[in-house]
Amino acid sequence: MPESLPGDPSGLRALVQTPLRTPSALRCYQAAPGRLEVDGDVVLLASAVPGPDYNFVTVLGPATPEHVFARAEAFYGGEPYGVVVEVEQAGPLEAALRAAGWELDEEEPALVLTPLPPGPPPPAELAIQRVATEAALDAFFAITGTSRHRVPSVAAALDPDVALFVGYVAGVPVATSRITVHGPVGDINGVVTREEYRRRGFGAAMTWAAITYGRGRGCTAMTLTATAMGYPVYRRMGFVPVCAFRTYLPPAVDGQR
Repeated sequence: MPESLPGDPSGLRALVQTPLRTPSALRCYQAAPGRLEVDGDVVLLASAVPGPDYNFVTVLGPATPEHVFARAEAFYGGEPYGVVVEVEQAGPLEAALRAAGWELDEEEPALVLTPLPPGPPPPAELAIQRVATEAALDAFFAITGTSRHRVPSVAAALDPDVALFVGYVAGVPVATSRITVHGPVGDINGVVTREEYRRRGFGAAMTWAAITYGRGRGCTAMTLTATAMGYPVYRRMGFVPVCAFRTYLPPAVDGQR
């Protein structure tokens, strides 16, 4: 298990941070896998896709605005980037971002489930399959809106430390989930259900599918960030809130970022 951080006697913050500090298995499948640097509590990620949605610095502990901006400027070379701050640790950085005209894009809580219990069976009408074909990968993208840069091929989806799932009702793809394994911690993303199929327990079922896969890979904990819609679902599953992250986008230049 990851070591506890200062002021983190339960070790839960360390679990949340593990996927942020370690490279994803997906990187080796990407045509231009980008760069990941960890400078203490400052994690810098650059991808081949331009823009602050795919290039961002994540601040996980106390760090001065001067240090963060200097490291980001050197790392991104003047290209636009976003800033993600752990709210409880943001301190002066968040004030500096707001003062400089950065705009709050979203705030999401991070949750952890540990230990990992066996999951219940999915609803009888929902057939969950791991993505293993181009058609299934297309269905996953169509539902989630995920950039194909992140999972560029079926080979990437079938990496042992990656799994994508699509849930079908009468052969129609209706829900998705994704997991990447970072040692003992699984990172769950892409839990999406088509609007007309919501409120049937599909989101929880897709999340359990990812958890079950992670348990099979030796994971002892799962982490994810939750939307307002997903939060009560995850809490009922046993996830506990640990911290929150705020994403800031840079001031618009000529109407663009």
